[in-house]
Amino acid sequence: MNATTENDPHGGAENVDWAALAPEGGARIPELLGRLAGSDGALSDLHDIIHFPAPGHLAAPRAVDFLVDIACAESTPVTDRWRPLSLLLELVAGHAEDRFPEPLSLDQWRDEVVWATSNDAEKVREQYRSWAEEAPDEQHHRRMRNRLAVMEQPGGAELLRAELDTYEAVCARVPDLVALLRGGANRGGMDRAGEWVSYLLGFLTSDAERIAAEITGASQLLLAKDLRPAPQTPTNLRDMMNGMDTGEPLPAELFALGLLATPADIDTSVGLTHQMAGGNLYNSFAASVAMVLIHGENTPREALRRIGRGGGTSMGYEGLFNESWPHCGGRSPQVLGFLALGRAGDRARRLRLDMLPGLIKGEDESRALVTGAGLEMVLGPRSRGYTTEEHVNADYDEETLKVLWAIAELPAPAWEDEEFTRTLGAWALPDDAQEFCDLVGVEPEPEPQEAADPRPQAPAAPQPGGLLGRLFGGGR
Repeated sequence: MNATTENDPHGGAENVDWAALAPEGGARIPELLGRLAGSDGALSDLHDIIHFPAPGHLAAPRAVDFLVDIACAESTPVTDRWRPLSLLLELVAGHAEDRFPEPLSLDQWRDEVVWATSNDAEKVREQYRSWAEEAPDEQHHRRMRNRLAVMEQPGGAELLRAELDTYEAVCARVPDLVALLRGGANRGGMDRAGEWVSYLLGFLTSDAERIAAEITGASQLLLAKDLRPAPQTPTNLRDMMNGMDTGEPLPAELFALGLLATPADIDTSVGLTHQMAGGNLYNSFAASVAMVLIHGENTPREALRRIGRGGGTSMGYEGLFNESWPHCGGRSPQVLGFLALGRAGDRARRLRLDMLPGLIKGEDESRALVTGAGLEMVLGPRSRGYTTEEHVNADYDEETLKVLWAIAELPAPAWEDEEFTRTLGAWALPDDAQEFCDLVGVEPEPEPQEAADPRPQAPAAPQPGGLLGRLFGGGR
């Protein structure tokens, strides 16, 4: 334990001047920490105060030790450990889309924060604008645009500093966090701590070698199945729900290994290969995606085949990514997976084109992001510079038409999204639905006609907002 004691894992929180760090709601932080483990409401409220890039994020680095201690305390019920872990995940990966397909360099991040905090704010903003316009690919464009949005807030440079400080504060607690990978109670049941901590650890790439070793040890991934100890057998439904370890790696652990392991780690690649062929659909899919993240353009063809085969099952890409990838930063697991598969370059091109139409049509919040990635895949980077005449005279190939037709078939409300239409404009494509459809030779999607119902309608149930809405209302 670090900032607190075992019997009182949030003890000492009242000694921090939270109101100075987070003027809007900071005074509530000690009380929210005290209720966090057992309260969805406290989790949502605390997230709204300190998430990045809210003004109260300046309090996040100080909150990290309390959150880790609550998650790790023996006094915290195993079924409640997911709450502090899920908040830590949001603090570390609030812009998870920035991390894919290529990992970020911690040294470069540190240098960037030093530069941003030591220069005139307007100069920094202008530089971010320039970097966004000249970005060589969509990942760099997204990251520069996100940094610019932070710098346009009051105290933006301090928020960028707090984001880095929060990440490093979580990295400092890796020795405590990895303990949650072990034990039947942490590895079994619903909302298991081992799953949530794996999602979190996967993003801590600066300590990749140590974390990967802890995951392979806890999951027995490096042991052939016939050499592993016999798994515990649940004796009743309660045991099944509350803490029996199946003896198999968790899909979330395979996600984390994809981000942490290197091509030189042959043992892990062999272990993942056994998981690919092991008969467990979820682990086979997660291990195949992990192989893409580790080996990139050298990914074995078998891994790509198994990903495509999984997408064709009744679970589909959405269900399989939901089982093994986190829902964080407002992005669904499938969107993050779609971006991540770009690490394999042209080898994963067909897989991504297979996923793309469903994502463009079904992921309203990420439509602009996915559209940009799709257009980059078939037309090249936005920074190349495009003209309307190019499109009018173009003879598009089948892959390009697949992307353009998926866009053309969007319903009318999608064209009211300014971020989406700006994305089309970056490639000099029409931002009007009819003009776009005329360009690519597709009839506009008709608006659905709803039959009038004379009966009075009950009001729709409110949907959960904030952190809980993202965790449980849209993908997990």
